Amino acid sequence: MSLLVYPAAFMVNTFAMMLVMIGLSLFGKPALAADFGLIHGATVALFYAFSGNARSLILAESGEIDAASILRLRLMLLMPLGILAFMLCIGVVDSGWLFVLLLVVRRAAEWLAEIFLSEQELHHRGRAALLFLLIQGCLSLALLPALLDGGGLALPMTLLWSLSPLIGCVSLGLLCRALRHPMPLLSCIRQLLPHFGSTLVIGVSVYVFRLFILLVAGKQVAGDLFSAFALGGILGAMFSQALGPTMVRHEQRSAGLGGLVRLFNLMLVALLLAGLGLVTLVWSLPQVLDWTRKGQLFWLAVGCSLAGGVVMVLAQRIRLRIIQDNVGGDVFGSDILANILLVASIPLLFFWVGPESLTLLYLLGAFLSYIFYASEKGGLPKLLGVRLGGHAIPLLLAVMVMMPVFFQLKGGVFDSKDIVFSSEGVLSQLPLPVSIFACYLGLIFFGGYSGVRRSLSAFFFLYLGMLLSTLLAGPVSSERLILLIQYLLPVAALIMGEQFGQQSRAIPVLSNAATWVLWLVVPVQLFSSWQLGYGYLSPSLYLFSVYQHLQYVPVLFVGLYWFLVFARDDKSAPWDLWGLGFLMAIYVVKSQAMAAMLFMILAASGYAVRYLGSRAVNVFVLVAFLVLGAWLGYVDMAGRPSFVQKFSSGAGLPVNILERTDYWSYFSGKVFDDSMGLLLGHAQAIDRNLYPSSHNYYLDVLYAFGCVGLLPLFGLILYTLFKVASGFLGLWRQPALLGLVGVLLFWVLVDNSLKVGLRQPYSGILTFFFWGVLLAQFARPAACHATFNKKNV
Repeated sequence: MSLLVYPAAFMVNTFAMMLVMIGLSLFGKPALAADFGLIHGATVALFYAFSGNARSLILAESGEIDAASILRLRLMLLMPLGILAFMLCIGVVDSGWLFVLLLVVRRAAEWLAEIFLSEQELHHRGRAALLFLLIQGCLSLALLPALLDGGGLALPMTLLWSLSPLIGCVSLGLLCRALRHPMPLLSCIRQLLPHFGSTLVIGVSVYVFRLFILLVAGKQVAGDLFSAFALGGILGAMFSQALGPTMVRHEQRSAGLGGLVRLFNLMLVALLLAGLGLVTLVWSLPQVLDWTRKGQLFWLAVGCSLAGGVVMVLAQRIRLRIIQDNVGGDVFGSDILANILLVASIPLLFFWVGPESLTLLYLLGAFLSYIFYASEKGGLPKLLGVRLGGHAIPLLLAVMVMMPVFFQLKGGVFDSKDIVFSSEGVLSQLPLPVSIFACYLGLIFFGGYSGVRRSLSAFFFLYLGMLLSTLLAGPVSSERLILLIQYLLPVAALIMGEQFGQQSRAIPVLSNAATWVLWLVVPVQLFSSWQLGYGYLSPSLYLFSVYQHLQYVPVLFVGLYWFLVFARDDKSAPWDLWGLGFLMAIYVVKSQAMAAMLFMILAASGYAVRYLGSRAVNVFVLVAFLVLGAWLGYVDMAGRPSFVQKFSSGAGLPVNILERTDYWSYFSGKVFDDSMGLLLGHAQAIDRNLYPSSHNYYLDVLYAFGCVGLLPLFGLILYTLFKVASGFLGLWRQPALLGLVGVLLFWVLVDNSLKVGLRQPYSGILTFFFWGVLLAQFARPAACHATFNKKNV
């Protein structure tokens, strides 16, 4: 049991300020307690964001990152972070600048003490940890009456208490090793970056999580929920920050903690039963706890959070085992995905189910953390304890990403024959693609998030950039946060695409999926259009309808077709591709989508340039089928009012192009007329009744989030273009990758300059999925690409 002295020392180091705050509140100093709370919240979030899982890394003894290297980095960050924390607090606290300074110093000292305490635990210096525990406990108890009295002892006691974390634990030997550490600073930062990202996204997401609940539910409900989450989740917090690292370290080294582990597991079972019992009691007898002056919502949240605390402990065990793994694991990807999905679930639960569903949030967050941590190594098959071979499930996931099947939250499968369907701003009526489920199910199925660093980094910096602009551009509203989620959710497909692209035979499986989707959708949709007597393309496929079937889907299907043509790379007569090309040409003309027509012409030209010298017959036959299909489609469409109106000209240009130039001019004026708006975006949304869309994704992002929000995506585009340009000769010899690049560049650079496809769930997920697959191919050795160009199997 002597091992418990280390977690106890960490607990008093981590929670001392919070305990003093609670004491001030209980004994009649609520204003001073509020100041403590504000400073504690700001400093904990800031310093925690740069903690980088330090304690677990030190206890892991991996040899790559030790206490001295982490201490050196913290000493360098100490002054900038301290100044920033002081600036954040000085304007919102009434107790004066000296009080703020002393509490910031206290948090900075705790931050450094964490390293010295970890070193003591690593080398079994129990007496030093016990001394630290006694000093902190006594000084915290002495500080409370001094602050309550408010006399002359208050300031000296606060000063002593602020510096005290360094009194009982500073090691001059460790300090000297840190100052003389041989590892280059950049190398140290590079190794710690994933861990910094992990703690940063947790710290930021906790703030956004609370802010979002406050905005959608109001102060009274939010206050009850925050208290309930804290009360129910206290075990999870204590385990992750104090007890967990010690237990996991000794579990992995079989250090005789069997009795303690069994006792702790019994405590978990008791808490789980208590949580379930409380929920059952409050649900069946709503009035039974009225004497507490807390409503049913509060006690439901407490009960769910008690159960969630048990799940969170199990999740944190996995997390700490990964971090303390001798091979140097990290949980950067798991933390990003779990926390962003939790934030995204808030509006969905609130507007779809109702305010009472927010009581489930801590439990939901615990389950998300458990699922992503458990699937980090081995994905869903390992999580379920099964072995899945072959390519059937990756093929099914790819088909689900491409298949334009939509559902409504309160209507089941989307089945509307309206040419232009409007949800009228009601979330429950909005058609959502099944590709959303495929994307996030695929993330868990493939796992291995630490192996997809490119896409994860892009997702992470895009999240930070858009969030920063949201917080700084003006008053934060729930609408702004929902807009942020709308832009971010499709980007997760970038990660799933890179996971998919790392699988064996990824390109053949992808082309198989495209074949299935095109043959299942295009002929049926054309037949439905003919049967219903529509001159234009019908949205109905009998069993379901295609949402945005004229705006976004045609360009995506043209891309799928040409990717399939290049990926198959048939030297013989590919009659199925020629027949599908004939149907695709009719499909494109009947869709009246000018971008799809342009894409078809450019792709056919590129195919001719690539193969005219080696397969002239195939080129001529395919072009003949395309021309024949386009001519038949035109004959059917010519003279119909919708076709004539769409392609009628004004000032030498089609009418829809003139409309787009008007939108571009308006949005550009709004963006570039305001320098701060250009940098951070605009908090005030444009009236969508007057200007429904900017018809340019990048202009849309610039208006909403400014250059700060657009910069990470712009960097990803530049990286992709650089890799394509530097390896173009190799791509030319590999038709599958050449087709993938061509399709992706048109979708990203051309189509999204005319529409906002990357913002839409279906088109955005499909585009980012292909983009992730391409990122994975960039990382493959050149020899691996030879297998991509084999005939489809």
